[in-house]
Amino acid sequence: MPFVSGKLRIWTLLDIMKEFDAWGIAMLLHHVNDLNGYLWKQCDSGHRDVSICKQELDTLVFPTIFMALHHAEKFHLKSTYDRVWENGPFNLNAKIGITCQQCVNELTVLRQCIEADLEKLSFVQIDPEKQKVVFNLPLSWQTIWDAIPLCKEDCNEAFYCYALERNTAAVFHGMRVAEYGLRQIARKVGVRLTDKGKPQPIEYATWDKVIQGINTKITAARAMSHGPRKNKKLQFYSSAAENCTYIRDIWRNEVSHTRKSYNENEALGILSRVRDFLQVLVDNP
Repeated sequence: MPFVSGKLRIWTLLDIMKEFDAWGIAMLLHHVNDLNGYLWKQCDSGHRDVSICKQELDTLVFPTIFMALHHAEKFHLKSTYDRVWENGPFNLNAKIGITCQQCVNELTVLRQCIEADLEKLSFVQIDPEKQKVVFNLPLSWQTIWDAIPLCKEDCNEAFYCYALERNTAAVFHGMRVAEYGLRQIARKVGVRLTDKGKPQPIEYATWDKVIQGINTKITAARAMSHGPRKNKKLQFYSSAAENCTYIRDIWRNEVSHTRKSYNENEALGILSRVRDFLQVLVDNP
């Protein structure tokens, strides 16, 4: 009995964006049915109480058990796991010797366990185009992740939310990604912040305070005599700071203060704008 491999990507809500091998589960049930049918014929042929030979155990029974164990472990199919783990009844019986009728009984119970476990899970199907966007993230974001590694988690969360049609949440995470760019600009121009007379880490300051600190630094630097290269850098960071102000006023404040919700086109457009913003910072260290 050949085993067919393949993948249909579906995601479980119990572990967001965890790949669920729906095709593999379908094949497992298919093999359970096929093996059951084969053994029923053996029973009807007078071999009901005959032990299954080693060759058939190795080529038919154990591969089905191992396939069931693989899916049970990966996707927390508890009832299924209890039947097929190393010391589970199906596995133990197969190891010490099992008749055709006993194997039919075990396969029947196994299928019931698989079905019962699947009934307890919830699934969400991802739109194929959104799936492509998520799977292709490294192509468009890797250079940013390499330069600003802390933004990767929120970047992934933003696109996971987009794929799951939680568009306003996607924008929220997108603003967190943008904030890493804001912090980078602040550090590049040497912003030093204080709160109540004590030094304040940039991470703990508001967007307004950080942007104000950036603009103050740039204004002070422009008052000094610099060459064309330095002036070009100042102009770049000034433009980047203006971009941060735009992001804050148009999206960040709106989503943070529950003033607006976003649809999927808006969410994807905003995430693309954030990526472009960070990419410019990465390309101009």
